Amino acid sequence: MSKKRHDSQPSAPQAKQPQPKQPPAKPKRPPSGLPWHVVSRCLVSLLVLLHMTAVISAPWNLSTGDALPPGYVAPPGQPEVPAPSSTVWQEPPLTRVLHRFFRHYLNLIYMNHGYEFFAPDPSGTHLVGYRVSKSDGTTIEGKFPDLEDQWPRLFYHRHMMLAEQTQMMGRASGQNYADHLATLHGGPSRIDWMIHMLLSPQQVAEGKPLDDRSTYQVIESLDGRPRVTETKEAAIAIPEAGR
Repeated sequence: MSKKRHDSQPSAPQAKQPQPKQPPAKPKRPPSGLPWHVVSRCLVSLLVLLHMTAVISAPWNLSTGDALPPGYVAPPGQPEVPAPSSTVWQEPPLTRVLHRFFRHYLNLIYMNHGYEFFAPDPSGTHLVGYRVSKSDGTTIEGKFPDLEDQWPRLFYHRHMMLAEQTQMMGRASGQNYADHLATLHGGPSRIDWMIHMLLSPQQVAEGKPLDDRSTYQVIESLDGRPRVTETKEAAIAIPEAGR
């Protein structure tokens, strides 16, 4: 019988090497859910802030006029209110500086105005209603501005401004419209120059509609007649436009 040889002796267990200590893990910051980087957000916020400051600077500059110094007393022999060119008048420096700084940007975006036409007491809007009797016995009725008839919006806006300019120019402007409509349609015309008043708070609380008949007030009614020279020109121009 052969004897089993043991060429090697069992090795002694190796001693465990000390492991280096790991620094404690930093807690992870929860995601903010915003797709933009913080730098981008700060930049956009700054641009929005500058834009809003620019928009506010226009009406602020308009509403803060030059003023006399507190306790100002006119020198003897001088008027109580100095001339506009006098150096006594003081300007509000902050509003002027902001407006000068942003004026080119405001002109570029067409925001260099103060909205003074809406405040402090907005008035009603003006409109012109007309009725024309044609030579064939038919009548044409309408008004301007009329959002249902004048479209697109720019066309409506032009008619709105024409009606408002009639209010500034007076009777002569209204008479021109009456004669123009009579000439255009070939018959006598009659226009009602009206103002559409705003509702009072009490009327709004009562539920009165904005276009209630009582809100329209006729300022003046004018009659128009066709102009002979313009009628001939219109008669020549209309067939050419229809070719």
